Amino acid sequence: MARLASATTAGAARTGRGRGHVAGQLPGTGRTDPADVERAGQQRLRPADRGRRVAVALLSDPTRSEAVLIGVHDYATLENLPAVAQNLEGLRATLTDPEVWGLPDTACTVIPQPRSAGEVLDTVRDRARRAEDTLLVYYAGHGLTDPHTDELYLAMPESDREREYTSLRYEYLRRAILDQQSSAQRTVVILDCCYSGRALLGKMSASTHIADQAVVDGTCLLTASSETRPALSPPGERYTAFTGELITTLTEGVPDRPDLLDMDSLYRHVHRKLAGKSRPLPQQRNRNLGGLIAIARNRAAASFAPPSTPAPELLDLPLRQSDAEERLARTERQAEQLRLESERLHQQAQRRARETVETAQRLASAVTAVADPDFEPFWFAVPVPRPLYGEDGSLEPVAELEPGVWYLAVEQRGKGILARYQGGAKRGFVLDMTGIEYGVAEATADIASGQSLSDVAAAKRRTEWTVREAERLASAVTAVADPDFEPFWFAVPVPRPLYGEDGSLEPVAELEPGVWYLAVEQRGKGILARDQGGTKRGFVLDMTGTQRGFELLTDLDFEPFWFAVPVRRPLMSETGAAEEVAELLPGVWHLAIDQRGQGLLALSGDGHRGILLDASGIQRG
Repeated sequence: MARLASATTAGAARTGRGRGHVAGQLPGTGRTDPADVERAGQQRLRPADRGRRVAVALLSDPTRSEAVLIGVHDYATLENLPAVAQNLEGLRATLTDPEVWGLPDTACTVIPQPRSAGEVLDTVRDRARRAEDTLLVYYAGHGLTDPHTDELYLAMPESDREREYTSLRYEYLRRAILDQQSSAQRTVVILDCCYSGRALLGKMSASTHIADQAVVDGTCLLTASSETRPALSPPGERYTAFTGELITTLTEGVPDRPDLLDMDSLYRHVHRKLAGKSRPLPQQRNRNLGGLIAIARNRAAASFAPPSTPAPELLDLPLRQSDAEERLARTERQAEQLRLESERLHQQAQRRARETVETAQRLASAVTAVADPDFEPFWFAVPVPRPLYGEDGSLEPVAELEPGVWYLAVEQRGKGILARYQGGAKRGFVLDMTGIEYGVAEATADIASGQSLSDVAAAKRRTEWTVREAERLASAVTAVADPDFEPFWFAVPVPRPLYGEDGSLEPVAELEPGVWYLAVEQRGKGILARDQGGTKRGFVLDMTGTQRGFELLTDLDFEPFWFAVPVRRPLMSETGAAEEVAELLPGVWHLAIDQRGQGLLALSGDGHRGILLDASGIQRG
């Protein structure tokens, strides 16, 4: 993303406090050395750039920046990593070297062998609030993954692979970095651990405020490996493979590059060096000019003699974002907010599914249980409205008990109370008796149920079915999608309920025989499906006897990527109709999610989905 922004932006920083300083600016003074400004002009403006405005690399002010270096080399149950201890010392010496960055010793916090995840999080949050320019957070050690969610966890000294809660969840580290009270204007996160690329996948939640703050200014995430590959700690070498190249690049510089080493240049050079040695390749993600953050002077850069006259183009560089960059930032904020809302709804659905299972199990217990012969009927009132479930075993309440009204508890049945209204007009099960107000006992209560044996048997069958259905739905709502599942079309032999993704047993639609539906995902014991128009979507829990149609043709090796179009391009309907569903605009990032013949199945920046038939000249993010 930073590359697109740098080609279209008018400047890399806004005016204001704590935005870093341009090469040549005296740290902490706001004043500029004219000779350094002219040298910076040579760095930033190539002949091809003369006459147009370009984004520039910013040197983070070391006097207003903070670094936290975390490393674990000695483990109770995992393999030890002796090189990690050297990583911390080598990186600390490099970052505090006046010829590299010049970070003050007091601003470079090293945490070797942290006592707990809390110690790490508290320290990072404190430094995020202390930094006024750039916050750098580095971790080296074992990276572990949650087998259920695929999330990244950072190992602590006492971590156990079988107990992920003994490690530091990366999501929590991310929240500490983007603390609501953080004053850091830019952030750099460097992870040297196995599977560190999982931090790039975006499966992390945060508050809306944090989501907004994440794209206020530049952020850069640099990882030692992809989400599926381990990092490397070569035996006999002083540093781990990734950190070793990182330290070498920072201390020696990169020939034929400008005076400042921004994160993009640093990443490309380290990537090239590791590729030449057939070692795991690092990955990087930038947001909002994060690739232009510079934490080092390039010690291999050629010296530039100051020109006799100042470069007017340099003096005219505006310190504000262009319209294109602002659109990118706005799109990222919207995408993050949508992701957070989706995660909130998913968590809500999981809670509802679990509650439905518990309610179904309690109702089944009440319907199938024998009445307690020692139970003494009594009058009671509820503190808040409570549902009254029928004796037929249905999860659809027959009434709602209201506070301030007396009801008669006539029987104890398993985990439920059989109750009725004062006049006996309505009768059913109360499953939650917490906080009730007890009245007088009623020794002569009429407890005749009026149900025949066949009614009782039918109620038992209904509750058993309800429990099974609720458990299957909970499995589907809480499960991770099967990555090997291939979508296909299907038709049902008889009408089947389609349950919503909110975890409720109330169907959102009914699938009809003779109509084709699309199975999108396998989730636990359920199939996530939708109709042909995409208007109805939910879980099918019973696929017995379905007629299977053709499978969707998808490229299994396709890796989704962000892209921008050079000119306006139409996004066509997936149905094959010559219908335009949206228009892709230049200067906005869109997401390619699948290859469809010569076209791309894509999501536009505003959430529309369709086929991009002309992918020529697109710029990949």
